[in-house]
Amino acid sequence: MTKGPIFEDWDVPSGRERARSEGRQTDFLDVAVDLGHAANRIAALQLRAIDRARREALGGDNTKSLNSRNLAARSFRAEVATAMGITERSAENLIGNAAVLIDQFPCTLALLESGAISYRHAIAMVDEASGLDAEDQASLEAEVLPNATTLTAPQFQRVLRTARERLHPESIEQRQVAARSDRGVGIDDERDGMATLWLHTNAAHAHAIFNRLTRAAHGLRTEDDERTLDNRRADILVSVLLAKENGVPFGFVPNEPDSEDFVRWFRGIDAQVIVSVPVLSLLGKSDVPATLDGIVPIDLETARVIVGQAKSFIRILTHPETGATLSVGRKHYKPPRELRMYLAIRDLICRFPGCSQPAARSDIDHTREWQDEGHTEHVNLAHLCRGHHTIKGETNWNVTQDADGSGTLNWVSPSGRKMQTHPAVRFGS
Repeated sequence: MTKGPIFEDWDVPSGRERARSEGRQTDFLDVAVDLGHAANRIAALQLRAIDRARREALGGDNTKSLNSRNLAARSFRAEVATAMGITERSAENLIGNAAVLIDQFPCTLALLESGAISYRHAIAMVDEASGLDAEDQASLEAEVLPNATTLTAPQFQRVLRTARERLHPESIEQRQVAARSDRGVGIDDERDGMATLWLHTNAAHAHAIFNRLTRAAHGLRTEDDERTLDNRRADILVSVLLAKENGVPFGFVPNEPDSEDFVRWFRGIDAQVIVSVPVLSLLGKSDVPATLDGIVPIDLETARVIVGQAKSFIRILTHPETGATLSVGRKHYKPPRELRMYLAIRDLICRFPGCSQPAARSDIDHTREWQDEGHTEHVNLAHLCRGHHTIKGETNWNVTQDADGSGTLNWVSPSGRKMQTHPAVRFGS
């Protein structure tokens, strides 16, 4: 490996071992990865130091009045904030997270100490386990933690959230009733004359709105339109909400309010959302929650309404019939409807390592390219979002798919790093 002055004395044994196992030379990315692992270990040491300092500062004297103990805690929080140059809110979070991880999630903290997971992974465990009793917290950690090292922090949090739904003492229906009282709209002013308008609402409605905006944004893209997809989503939303008569011509999304004709066109666009519903839950024989786009748990009552009534949603059962057409060989480039549905159920998200873009907003890619004699069949197809589809086609990323029908993708990066992604649902061969 070529070294510079900073790295002359840096030892990267895990990087060398990883590179050797993949048949390549150690490089500076290995150094960066090992530094990340070291940072994870330091984060764990910092948590232990903060908790030790807290115990020493507050002591174990329970004879003191509640007011005295609260005052001591506030004083310690202020000292942590001033000593570390952070806000008192950040100090409070750091102190609390340290105590919870040490007292309630020792296995998560141990994995952080090994460097294998990040601080964000550890805090996801703390956040998602809140509200569970000690026994359920232990069950959650035992069930989900083994997957942590192969998932990004956001992916790990979604897996935690799904598992938490099965363990929470209150049903998701009960919590939905309480949570809906918090729905609302707000605005945060920002610099450069910009602001963020936010909507806090039912997940099914939020996903439907976002997907309708996305479909409309794709539908109005032209060759001379230099705006990003996000730009067009924002312009469409502004145009729809501030529409006025005698506006600009239909079919163009300007920076100013559009015409009523455009609003009518926009409302005619379907808001497609993949809703996965366990069959037994649908029949009332299980309480396993349904999910939106394979990611967001929703209550079964909402799912039943979607499955039974809403025409603008793709309705999927997680145990599909086995008679689907899974291959059309070289006869057709475009997969037939049954095969597209099978892939949507199997993948749920983009299959590039670390990506969580829903399959509903991704392309179906031929793993072995069609022009290279690739077949249109389930063992040669997988969802890739547009960005990663482009990377796969125009750079030196390589991917193969296991021939056993499991849907496992084997990726090799331009520098030779190897990684796998697995489908959300395994159907076997």
